Amino acid sequence: MNRRTRKIAYFSISLVFIVLLGNSYATLGIDTEFNLEQNEYAKVAYDLFKSDPTNPTQVLKYKYLSENSQPVSDLPKLSVPVKTDVIDEVQDFWMIDSFESYPYTYVKRSAQLLAIGANSYVYILNSLISYHGLSNARAKAEDWRDEFETTIYPNDVLYFGDPDGYLGDIDGDSHITILISDLDGGVAGYFDPNNEGTGPTSNQREMVYVDYDTTYGVLAHEFQHLIHFNHDEDEFWWVDEGCAELAKYLNGYDVTNNLTVFARDYFAHNVDDSLLYWNYESIGGKDVRIDYGGAYLFIFYLAEKYGVDAITFLVNETAGGALGVENALANVGYIIEFNDLFLNWATALYVDDTSFGGGLYGFTNLDIMMDYELISTVPTSEINKLNRFYGLYVAKLNSPPDYLMFEPTDPASTYLGMSFAVHDMNGWTVTKSIQDTDIVEFLNGTLVDEVYIITSLMAATTPIIPVVNQFGLGTTDYIDFTLLPGSPLTVDSFSYNYVSGNWNFSLYNVVILDENSTPITDSSGVDVYVQFQFDGSSTIYTILAMNYSVSLDWYITLSLQSFDEATYDVSIIASGSSQYGESAVDLINVDHILAVEEPSFALNSESTGIYVRANASYTQLDAWNSFSENVLVMILLYDSQGVPVDAFSMLYNPSTNDWESGLIDLSMYFGNYHIKVSFRYAGRTVKSVVSDTFAIKGNPLPTASLDFSFWMGIIVISIGISIVTIKRRSKR
Repeated sequence: MNRRTRKIAYFSISLVFIVLLGNSYATLGIDTEFNLEQNEYAKVAYDLFKSDPTNPTQVLKYKYLSENSQPVSDLPKLSVPVKTDVIDEVQDFWMIDSFESYPYTYVKRSAQLLAIGANSYVYILNSLISYHGLSNARAKAEDWRDEFETTIYPNDVLYFGDPDGYLGDIDGDSHITILISDLDGGVAGYFDPNNEGTGPTSNQREMVYVDYDTTYGVLAHEFQHLIHFNHDEDEFWWVDEGCAELAKYLNGYDVTNNLTVFARDYFAHNVDDSLLYWNYESIGGKDVRIDYGGAYLFIFYLAEKYGVDAITFLVNETAGGALGVENALANVGYIIEFNDLFLNWATALYVDDTSFGGGLYGFTNLDIMMDYELISTVPTSEINKLNRFYGLYVAKLNSPPDYLMFEPTDPASTYLGMSFAVHDMNGWTVTKSIQDTDIVEFLNGTLVDEVYIITSLMAATTPIIPVVNQFGLGTTDYIDFTLLPGSPLTVDSFSYNYVSGNWNFSLYNVVILDENSTPITDSSGVDVYVQFQFDGSSTIYTILAMNYSVSLDWYITLSLQSFDEATYDVSIIASGSSQYGESAVDLINVDHILAVEEPSFALNSESTGIYVRANASYTQLDAWNSFSENVLVMILLYDSQGVPVDAFSMLYNPSTNDWESGLIDLSMYFGNYHIKVSFRYAGRTVKSVVSDTFAIKGNPLPTASLDFSFWMGIIVISIGISIVTIKRRSKR
C-alpha cells in the first residue's frame, strides 16, 4: 500500500471515529445550574484566598470548578496505560510556586522517587534531597510510605471510600503519589483537584503534597480531601473539613483524648458559631478554627452513632450539606430529619450520657467541656441572647424548681430550635421543639437538680444553602426569655373526631385540672391550645387556640383542608402565667385528593410528533399555586405491548391552567403507542388513565437513542471506497 492509498484509508477510518465521537459528545448533558455557578465559584476561590491563604485545598477546588464547563464527574476520562514509576527515577511535577499571592502560578519542579508501596509512590523534591542528603531523604520517604501503607491508606479508605470515586483513575495506576515539598505561606499540605483533570498543568495522577517538616496528620487530612473530591467535587466545607479532621482521629494523629485542638480550644468556647457556615469574619480567617472544631465533633458524632457506612455514604452522596447527611443516614436505615439530628448532637455535647435515649445524648469515645451560661436563680428574665443559624445558645440551671416555664420571644425571621435536658431523681429526660410563634415550654421533674436549655435558629425543614453562599456567620438574632417557677396543669379527659380524608376535625370535652384538681375554665387565666406537630420530627406545624363553653368544656372545630399532607402528632397544651400542662391526643393523617384527567393529544401532519395536554385537580385549600409550581409532570410513552419506552416533561401554562408539552419528536418510533401522564407532588405519584392508541410513522433504527441514518450511509460508502482502493493498489 503506497502513501496515497494509506491516506485515503486513514481519512475514511478517521471519518468513522469523528462521527462516532461527535455523537458520543452529543450525549453529554451540560449542567445548567453548574454553569450558572461558574463565575461565582471563581469569586469564591479569590475570596477564600484573601480570607485564609493557608488552606489552598479549598481555594484550588473552587478554582478548578470555575474553570470547567461541566461538573468534573461528567468530564470524559483519559484512556492511558498503567504507569510504572521506577525507584530512584526523577520526574518533573507541576506544583504551586507560592501560596502568598493569587492567582496561583504553576511551576515544574523535579523530584526523585525514593519509596514505593503497594498503594503509594513517595517523591521528594530534588532541592530538598540536596539540602538534607540522599540517605536522610530516603529514610524520610520510607517512613512516610510505611505510615501511609499501614495506617493512613486502610483507615481513610475504610471510612471515606475508594480514591477513584466517581471520577475514575486518571492515570490507570492505583498508587497515590505523595510529593514531599517545601511549601511556603504557612501551608502544611494540600490536594490539588487540577491533577484529576487533563489540563496543561495537571500531573494526571492521584496525588497530594505535604511539607517536608509537617506531620502524618496532614497527610491523612489531605488524602481524605482527595477521596472526597473524587466522590463529590462540590461538597460543603463543613462536611469535607469535618471528614478530613475525622481522618486525623481515625489514624491517631494530632488528637488528645480524641479531641482536636480546634474542638477543645476553639469550638468548645464559641458554641454560637454556625455549623453550616464557614466563618471568615476575623482578620486572617482565624475564626475558621472554631468551624474546624464544630465540624469535627459533628462528623465524629455521625461516625460513632451510625457507623462506618454512614460516613462512606456521606462522602458518596452528591447532595451537599444537611440534605446529604439525611440521605446518607437513610442509606444505612436511619430516617431522621437533619434538624432532630442537630439537636441530638447539641444535647450530647452537654449531657454526654449514653445510658438513656438509645445512647443518642452522649459520646462513648470522647469527653469535652463545653461553655454555657450559668443561671443561678429563678424567676429570671434574660435579654439579648445571641442565637445564630445552627449555632448554639446554652444555659445551665443548677437545682431549679421542679416545675419551670420557659417563654422566649419569637425569632425574627426563622424558627427557634430548642432542646431541654432535665435531670432529676430518675435520670435525664430530653424534649425537643422547633417553633416560630407563641412559644411556651414547660420543664418538670421530681427533685430536679440540673437543667440544660439549648436554643438555635433553625429552618422549619432541612436547611438548604447554596454552595457559593456557605461563608460568613449566617442569620443572627437576639432572643429574650423568661424562666418562671410554676405548677402543673393536668389534662384530665378529652374527646375528638377525625376521619382521614374527610378533613373535619373536632376536639371537645377537654377537661383541665390545676394542681388542686380544680377544673380550669375560661375565667381561670389559662389558655388552652391544640398543637399539630410533624410526626417523627420536633417541628411544630401550628398551634391553635381552643374555645370554652359549659356544655363542651374546652373545644375546637376546624377543617384541615389547608394543612400540608403529613402525619401529625396532636396534643393539648394549657398554659397560664405560672402553670403549664400538656397531653398527647393521637396521630392523624391528613391526605388530599390528587386526581389526574385523561390526557388529550394531537399528532402533527406527518404523524412523527405529538402535542400533549393534561390537567389535574388538587384539593388542598389555597395550595394551587404551590401545587402548579412544584408538581413534576411527565408523559409516559408505551408501545403496543404496554412496555414503557420513553418519558417527556410537561410545563404548566397559567393562561390555560393546564400542562402542555409542545411538539415531541417521535420520528425514531414506528407503530402503535399510547400514553399516560404522571403527576408527582407531596411525596405521591398519581397517573392518568391510558390514552387512546395512536400510530407513529417514524423510521426507527436498532439504536433508537441516536439517529445515524445519514452518517451510516457516509460511513459505509467511505469504508467501501477504502477497501476497493486498497485492493486495486495491492494488485499493482
